[in-house]
Amino acid sequence: MRDGTSAGIPAIARGAIRAFFLYDVADTIDLSGVPSALGSLTSPAPLQVRPQTAPSFIQFASPPLVVARSPKFATKIFDYGVVSLAFAETFEGEWADFVAAARRLRRDETLVSASREELDRILEDLRSVLDDPHTPLMEDYFVFEVERFAQPMAAKDLAETHRAELARLVTSEERPLATREVDDVFRVSFSYYEDDLAVIEWESAFVYDANPGPVADILEFANSQLLELRTYDALLDADLDRIYKFKPRAEELRFLIVDVRELLDRSGNALKFIGDAYFARLYRGASSRLGLDEWQRQIDAKLRTVSETYRFIQDRAQHSRDTLLEVIIILLIVIEVVVGILALHR
Repeated sequence: MRDGTSAGIPAIARGAIRAFFLYDVADTIDLSGVPSALGSLTSPAPLQVRPQTAPSFIQFASPPLVVARSPKFATKIFDYGVVSLAFAETFEGEWADFVAAARRLRRDETLVSASREELDRILEDLRSVLDDPHTPLMEDYFVFEVERFAQPMAAKDLAETHRAELARLVTSEERPLATREVDDVFRVSFSYYEDDLAVIEWESAFVYDANPGPVADILEFANSQLLELRTYDALLDADLDRIYKFKPRAEELRFLIVDVRELLDRSGNALKFIGDAYFARLYRGASSRLGLDEWQRQIDAKLRTVSETYRFIQDRAQHSRDTLLEVIIILLIVIEVVVGILALHR
C-alpha cells in the first residue's frame, strides 16, 4: 500500500469520477426550440429512480433535455436558464490511485476551460431560444462514484472503519483531518441499503451505489438551484446599488420584484417530491450542505429592501398627488371667492 491510511479498503472494480460544470446563462430557455436550434439529438431527462421507487415520489415539473453533442461532456439543459456540462472518467484500481485521480481532476483548470469553450459553442446556437441572456455564472461539483469494490463492502464498514479516508477524499485534503472535521463531513450522509452510501460535502460527494445515477442527478439539480440563487443574489446586489445611486421609477422596482419571485418559483418548483422518500431526504441534506436556505434568506432580505423602497416611492408619489390635489382645490376655492366678490361689485 502506498498510503497507510487506505489499508483495508478493497480495490475498486468499477467506479468513476464525475465533474459537473453548471452555467446560468439566461432567465429561461425554451426547451421546445432546443432540438432545432442545436441540430443535435435531444431527449427528455426524467430523474432516474430505483426500480421499486414510486414514480410519483420524485419528478421534474419540466424534465431537462439531454443533448447528444460533445464526446467529452454530457450536456443537460434546464428550462430555468441553466446548462450543465458533465465530464466523467471511469476508474478501476487501488483506492490510493482513485484518491490521486480525484485530486488531479479537481485541480485540472484545463477541464474548466474546455467546459467553457463547449458552452460558448452551445450558446452560439441557442441564441434564438434564450430569454434575457446574461453573462454566464458557473458552479462546479465533483462526485466520486464506486459502483462495486473488488470485494464485498458494507456501507457500515465504510462509514465507521474508513470514515477518515472518505472524509479526506471529499475534502481533497492530503493530511489526516481532525476527528471533529471528519464527523462534520459525515453529518450529511445517507444509506438506503446495507451496501450503499452517500457522503455529501459542499464541493463534492462520495457515492457508493450499484446505480449511482439518481444520486448524481439530485446533486446536479441541487447545484443548479444554488447557481440560480447566486444569480438572483448578484442581480439584486446590482439593482440595489443602482437604487441607492439613482431614483428609479416605482414601475421598475415592481417589475424587479415580480421578475425575481417568478424566476425563483420556477427553479424552486422544478423538482417535486411527494412523501418522505429516501431521495427527498437526500435532496434536503444536499440543500442544507450547499446552504440553499441561507442563500434564500439573503435574497428574501434584499427583496424586502426593494419592496420597502417601492412602497416609499409609492407613498411619496401618493403624497405628491394628494398635495397637488389640495392645491388645486384651494385654487378653485380662491377662484370661486374672487368670482363671487367681483360679482357683488358689479
